[in-house]
Amino acid sequence: MASLSSTGLDPATFPARPAQSYAEALTRVEALQALDGPTVRPDSGTRLWTHGAQTARSIVFYHGYTNAPPQYNLLGEQFFQAGYNVLVPRLPHHGLQDPLTTDQMNLTAEELITLTQETTDIAFGLGERVTIAGLSCGGVMAGWAAAFRPDVFLAMGMAPAANFPFVPMWVSTSFRKLAPRLPNFFIWWDPRVKDKLQGPPHAYPRFSTRGLGEIFRMARVLYDYADHQAPLAQHISLTTSAFDTAVSNKTIYKLIARWRKHGATVETYEFPKEQKVWHDIIDPANPTGQIDITYPVVTRMLTAYD
Repeated sequence: MASLSSTGLDPATFPARPAQSYAEALTRVEALQALDGPTVRPDSGTRLWTHGAQTARSIVFYHGYTNAPPQYNLLGEQFFQAGYNVLVPRLPHHGLQDPLTTDQMNLTAEELITLTQETTDIAFGLGERVTIAGLSCGGVMAGWAAAFRPDVFLAMGMAPAANFPFVPMWVSTSFRKLAPRLPNFFIWWDPRVKDKLQGPPHAYPRFSTRGLGEIFRMARVLYDYADHQAPLAQHISLTTSAFDTAVSNKTIYKLIARWRKHGATVETYEFPKEQKVWHDIIDPANPTGQIDITYPVVTRMLTAYD
């Protein structure tokens, strides 16, 4: 069947190759870790927590755009202690020692999809039952697993970065189409303080418009295919925050509505606005984080079907 998306991305061109054993999974994790060269921060490479053998459950956590694997240091440890094998891959062009690196502008949707497929495949060697979860850009990656991986037990997106906030989907679609042809710009997360941003040392203080356009390009595939087919994962969950001004919750709930029209069951939870939960609900090093509020919700949703 021809691709249903105008993005040039066809899920059929990214086939699944699930690991057939724990040993194969380790070999494939080592191949990912070999990509963590000398320009990567010592704390920011692909991380694996393992019990030394395949466990009943494995989980893959995807970090957010401009963040890095340490975003999941605490949550990953909690799930490891609960008996999971845990994999947190480094996204391409992330976790570099130079926080002002221009390399992040080279991020592509193809790279993100390839990593999603590879790490999901690896997870089947790490655990008998696989959960995929991600925040922001990682939430879009988890959405890919939700849409196209029938072998995934649970896929959970957290504040997926599918669209600009407060604008219609067509604005992000136009931006996504134009971004590769326009000069790249770097935008400070907080233009008042620029590179003096108080936050996790492993995160970048600015983002690339070209890289963001590629994340939106990947998200558009989910939106397009949802018009025609139900998501394939066995269980799907989503969490958002009404206080979040970094992404468009409206766009995500439109995607969920499309999935539900096909009969899919999607568990959702939105942190109420009065709790003032910011976009990054995971990183314990984030000064605006409220993990005392967010972690119990995230953990409940990730273990709801255990």
